[in-house]
Amino acid sequence: MIRRKTGLALLLASAALGAGATDARLLKRPAKPVDPHASKLAPQSREVIPGRQFPEATRQAPMTDETPRVVRWMIKPMRRGMFVRLPIIDTDPNRGITFGIMPIWVLQGETDDRIKHIHAPSLTRNKDFKIIPTYRYYYYPQEDASLMVRGSFSKYEREAFVEYEDGSIAGTDLDVFIRLQYNVDAGQRFFGFGPDSPKNGEANYKEEYAKYRVGIGVPFSHDSPWRAHFSQYSQASRILDGPLKNLPIFSGVYPNQTVRSYQQTNENRFSLDYDTRDHGVTTSRGILTQVFAEHAIRGFASQFDYGRYGLDARWFRPWESDKDKVFAIQAKYEQLLGPTPPFWLQSRLGGKYSLRAYGDGRYVDRGMATVNIEQRFKLLEQQTAGVTTELQLAPFIGLGEVFDTPNRAAARYARPVVGAAIRAVAKPQVVGSVDFGVGQEGLAVFMDINYSF
Repeated sequence: MIRRKTGLALLLASAALGAGATDARLLKRPAKPVDPHASKLAPQSREVIPGRQFPEATRQAPMTDETPRVVRWMIKPMRRGMFVRLPIIDTDPNRGITFGIMPIWVLQGETDDRIKHIHAPSLTRNKDFKIIPTYRYYYYPQEDASLMVRGSFSKYEREAFVEYEDGSIAGTDLDVFIRLQYNVDAGQRFFGFGPDSPKNGEANYKEEYAKYRVGIGVPFSHDSPWRAHFSQYSQASRILDGPLKNLPIFSGVYPNQTVRSYQQTNENRFSLDYDTRDHGVTTSRGILTQVFAEHAIRGFASQFDYGRYGLDARWFRPWESDKDKVFAIQAKYEQLLGPTPPFWLQSRLGGKYSLRAYGDGRYVDRGMATVNIEQRFKLLEQQTAGVTTELQLAPFIGLGEVFDTPNRAAARYARPVVGAAIRAVAKPQVVGSVDFGVGQEGLAVFMDINYSF
């Protein structure tokens, strides 16, 4: 758009200079016949009028910029990308109110308009966890590959995180996934076991862990939607008393759950996937169905022996009458088998990725089931520096429950949630969302990036 306006200005300036030169020559000699397709002389005003009829949109530049003022304040175009000013206001139930700033640099490649780098540092403050500086970096070498690096350090918490995904490693049909993470999370809460764990059973704990996950996927055939995945996951964790003064001491309320030395688990997982989505992050159509089974064997790099199986199904469908409206639904189920591992390895319900009106891990048990439904509406489409960004509103409803075994699930323990998400989508790689959910324990707000649903 900027280049088009500049070209029009140069065109009008050239026309004006050309008109002045022609008038000067006309004062010295009579007009000669000219090509009717070039220009003609107005008989009274002696003004040179272009013979070509330019489109109305070309002849008249817009008088005002119709982009909403808040968008113009937040997004500043750059030569190869944009700069985004993003305020942070988060009310995660486990952490309370967090506020701060996150300046974001979105940089495109040198040869196309595809987003290639994102730098997103942030500085936030929380009354309990104090000031938390964080740095995030995203690199997209190709449309189906991404590298994410994140690091933070504060009084009570710290993190070092690296994740790489590639949907066609080295140009093959294989996909790979690698994650390395060290984290100290002092905002965790535990309320006890079961679907009726009371709110007044809440205690704050600090989880310190180091883990890795690696996985590889193989298609049944070239361009087949069916894939088999194998992954290995290993984690060493310990559970300590949290720093929050307004909650009971964790080791005093749950002494059997406190673990001061590292406990290790090692899971091997196999999954069968059917995936027809148009993209794994900025999804607008298609189906994902994943059936999985995983097992940890005591003595084989693990202190625990258990199994787990489950299902993750998602469906995205645009409206026939309006492709900008997308209906989305997700259903998840998982169940533990064999001996019961410690609580941090059991099924958990709550948080951004399962039930968006409760804090992460609000309900814990051997099994979990949840359903979430969204209707996504496009409110605004803005093109800045070659990047098209959509602003979406997505009302949602959800229902979830934990249980010891499926036959012990009861309707009275199902936890409902209703709310809406505001989503900013920069296709094909980036999604940022803020989710507002209301459940039986009040309002919860979650912020996240690059989670499709």
